[in-house]
Amino acid sequence: MSEGESNPNPEENPNPEYESPIPENPENKEETSNPNPEITENTVENPNPEYTNENQGETETEPPKKEYAPPNPSLNECIQLNQLLPLNKIDKNIEAISTVIYENDDLLNEFLQKIDNRTKICSEDPAGDFITCEQNRDGDSYRSPFSNKYFPPTEDAKYPSPPLRKLEESFNQIFKNYAKAYYSTSSNYSVYCWDLGDNPSDGFGVAVLIKHSVTGESMHNGLWDSSNVISVNFSDNGKKAKYNLITTVNLTMAFSNKTCGNVSLSGSLTRSSSAEKNVKDYYSLEHLENIGKMVEDLESNISNTLDAIYVSKSKEIIDTSRVNPILGKPGIAQAMALKNVVLGMKK
Repeated sequence: MSEGESNPNPEENPNPEYESPIPENPENKEETSNPNPEITENTVENPNPEYTNENQGETETEPPKKEYAPPNPSLNECIQLNQLLPLNKIDKNIEAISTVIYENDDLLNEFLQKIDNRTKICSEDPAGDFITCEQNRDGDSYRSPFSNKYFPPTEDAKYPSPPLRKLEESFNQIFKNYAKAYYSTSSNYSVYCWDLGDNPSDGFGVAVLIKHSVTGESMHNGLWDSSNVISVNFSDNGKKAKYNLITTVNLTMAFSNKTCGNVSLSGSLTRSSSAEKNVKDYYSLEHLENIGKMVEDLESNISNTLDAIYVSKSKEIIDTSRVNPILGKPGIAQAMALKNVVLGMKK
């Protein structure tokens, strides 16, 4: 083509040796050529022709998301968990468990009623300080075993029958001497009796509570808190009594000195025993001797067990984990062996 002449066909490629990789679309339609004519549009080649998807073409829906379900423990599980936690942090433990079950109102109320029955000292009775517990509770009031009055006063309260009340007074006099002999004159004690039915043959219950606290120069807080609950059932027209005793001891110790530093130790132990004795009648004074001996034996057994578990075992652990500055060499070999084990775990 000579200069000055126009191209009569504007669509003709002026350079036939060069072809554009993008085909021209004279009608400006949004069309794309299929590089593989064997595959039609809107189809996906199946890499495995032996497998066919029956749901092919259907839109897949996401599985429904699971809603958060709060934990739903039982009452026994909550109580057992509280028993496994440190006693010296009982208030924080109850608050933490209550936070977990706060959405279940019935479980929360029942848990607080069962667990918030810790023994405390009440000083409102002029006749003497007494220990509050579940056995002398009526609503928000507690009965004193010394004056037989409720503090604060309440109406329609429950009281032991007159012969049982007389036996209760004798129990308190006996265990007053017991607390002084085994603990100290500053120990608190209380004994409560209650009827198990309307008739004397239905039996009665007895609760013996003792609190013994120790404080000193190195002992910041030491507490022995024992609860002895006895059920008395009769047979043979009141001539034979069967005693079932459950004793629980809560021990708390917190002390410090230059040798061992700050130490906090707490725990609880529960034991039970039973016995069957001959008695003269339903409210015989023989119950004092029978129940008193059972409480003395079981508390002594628990005391020896606590000494073997908490004191002796803790001493053994301390002796094998650090050098004893008093004994010197006996603890060095164990301390070095423990150090090598720890260093080996870090590698």
